[in-house]
Amino acid sequence: MKNLKYIAFSLLLFISMGCEKLVEGINDNPNEISSDSFEAGVLLLKGIELANVSVQAGHETRIGGMWCGQSKGLVLLYKSLAEYNISAEETNGIWQNAYQGVVKQARLLRQQTATSPKAKQYSGITKVLEANALGTLASLFGDIPYTEISNEAVADPKFDSQKFVFAQLQILLDGAIADLNAAPNSAIPEDLMFAGNTIKWIKVARTLKARLYLYTGEYEKAYQEALVGVLTPLDALVFTPPAIGNGSQNLNYKMINQRGGYWGFTGSYLDVLLGTKRNNSKTQENARLAYYRFDGASATNNKGIAAINTPMTLIGYEENTLILAESAVRTGKTAIGLTQLNNLRAYLAGGKAFIKLNAGDALKYDPYVLADFEKNGIENKEGLVTERALLREIIEERYVSGFTGLLGFDDLRRLGSKEKDIAVLPPFNSPTISQYPQRFIVAQSELSANEKAPKDAGIFSITEVNK
Repeated sequence: MKNLKYIAFSLLLFISMGCEKLVEGINDNPNEISSDSFEAGVLLLKGIELANVSVQAGHETRIGGMWCGQSKGLVLLYKSLAEYNISAEETNGIWQNAYQGVVKQARLLRQQTATSPKAKQYSGITKVLEANALGTLASLFGDIPYTEISNEAVADPKFDSQKFVFAQLQILLDGAIADLNAAPNSAIPEDLMFAGNTIKWIKVARTLKARLYLYTGEYEKAYQEALVGVLTPLDALVFTPPAIGNGSQNLNYKMINQRGGYWGFTGSYLDVLLGTKRNNSKTQENARLAYYRFDGASATNNKGIAAINTPMTLIGYEENTLILAESAVRTGKTAIGLTQLNNLRAYLAGGKAFIKLNAGDALKYDPYVLADFEKNGIENKEGLVTERALLREIIEERYVSGFTGLLGFDDLRRLGSKEKDIAVLPPFNSPTISQYPQRFIVAQSELSANEKAPKDAGIFSITEVNK
């Protein structure tokens, strides 16, 4: 691997990034930046957070959304991507954002602020961001470099197993929580998410731990972490773009503004689901559908999820609540699972979960009762076991509420082959394909420069945790 110099990342991360080798020399510091000469958070923390936004809500998230039926690729590149034609070059960006933009800069920040009064605060925050970025990378790619990326003597770091990486990230998050508990809860203006609020960062760390446990099927652990995770919308990890220039816009808006006509929503499986199948005597989705139905041809026409300044949720209240619901049902706490689902429905019914664009659009989320999921209930016409019907509704709500994030694609891979009775199974995007994509191809920059990079197994190869 070739050395990469540290870069002081800023808002420019949203505009453009190069495609150099990414994971080598993660702790090298050729520029010898000193914490005595600058407040590290000013130069690095904003860039780390913005790089993580790109990892969680950028190009691969849109591809995953097309592959799980939440949106459509209409012409040229996006039509080809939607039809499962993807090259390794498409993932150079997320690989660089994760390893160089988040991990490398986070470790540099921790090194350079080790003697700062805010050292524990910086350390805890950046460990959460590092775990968020690498957890997403491991979920999407399977095996990734981890243990050897800090070893300066290793030119080509090995790829560690997906399960091993998830386990190591749980340890990293435990360290983050310990740091944050020991840190002063002082203001950090450069923290774009919470301005340094350690209590909120701890809650985000707990929900992230719950997410990783859900990936690995450790449902009781997921439940326990989510119990102390993001329990209100105000505690969610959300980036609100200031919309002061091309580099600070909602990423859905930015995509449409740059490539109008490539990407759309109308006619997608999610569009059909919200327009017909989701509605019953207790649920009316018209208002949420209007909020989601973006104009892929003209960015400036969008007032909902793809508006220029619409917040982007990275780790949200909806996800945490639905982790509680799913993991409760899976561990025999069915009544609690139903209560958690109804907690989310009450939030949706309250009108604060999304903007109601048209006053006349129906918005209804009455609480469910267990009988609704019993045989012949309004959510169980197929005669499933009651708990399975309830789980199916929870997974479907994850699919809907996770739009423009990765929940839908995560669940398609997690459940699409093993638990078809509860999974959301969209139509295939190509008549020649009869299986859903399971992973992305490792970045071409890594394949070209790392002799230990594995031979590409193809996007239909199931990752370790989903086998």
